[in-house]
Amino acid sequence: MRSWSLRQHRAVNMKLIVMSTPHLFKEEGDVINALFDAGMNIFHLRKPEASIPALRILIEQIDPAYRHMLVLHQHHALCDEFQLPRRHYPEQLRQHHAASGFADQQQPGIKLSTSIHDLDSIASCSAFEYVFFSPVFDSISKAGYRSKLPTNFRLDTKSGWPAVIALGGIEVRHVEQVSAMNFDGLAVLGAIWNIGQSPVENFLALDHACLLIKNSETN
Repeated sequence: MRSWSLRQHRAVNMKLIVMSTPHLFKEEGDVINALFDAGMNIFHLRKPEASIPALRILIEQIDPAYRHMLVLHQHHALCDEFQLPRRHYPEQLRQHHAASGFADQQQPGIKLSTSIHDLDSIASCSAFEYVFFSPVFDSISKAGYRSKLPTNFRLDTKSGWPAVIALGGIEVRHVEQVSAMNFDGLAVLGAIWNIGQSPVENFLALDHACLLIKNSETN
């Protein structure tokens, strides 16, 4: 079983998170298992239009040895059904839930993540292990979804903040820049599913780029 700790030295331990396509597709379970076989440590299952039965079928197709590395964006009741420790709160869902807080979710072994589009929101996300901040670059998968960050942007972190994961338009050529921006890691969608022919090959290229960053920082 792989261990995965986010809150370490930032650039040296650049983390790579893979996100699913928003739509279900044939043999998707096989592709997800192949990505895990290739070394993927965490997989965000984001299917905004999928029903509970459809999402259940997909989870059942994933090797039980890998299911603890799944993160559900919708239908969190399935986390209890499959004993999945990770759940993601998209920004709107987090804001809706904020009035009652997340005390009921903060149980031993349960790990939460969320999404933000404004860095000023980080201070209010202490209940979460990490947050996605987007878009860092112009999106690959969403036409017209453009970054507003300056070219010399560097994230200033504060004690008590969750880890901040860069999302949006990230390709292999951006990995070094994401590290220089001082993010804890990167999340990819289009660079896995929309480029080339093989999601596994795309993942391995990104994983290798992250490893190069780690090795350059430790040498």
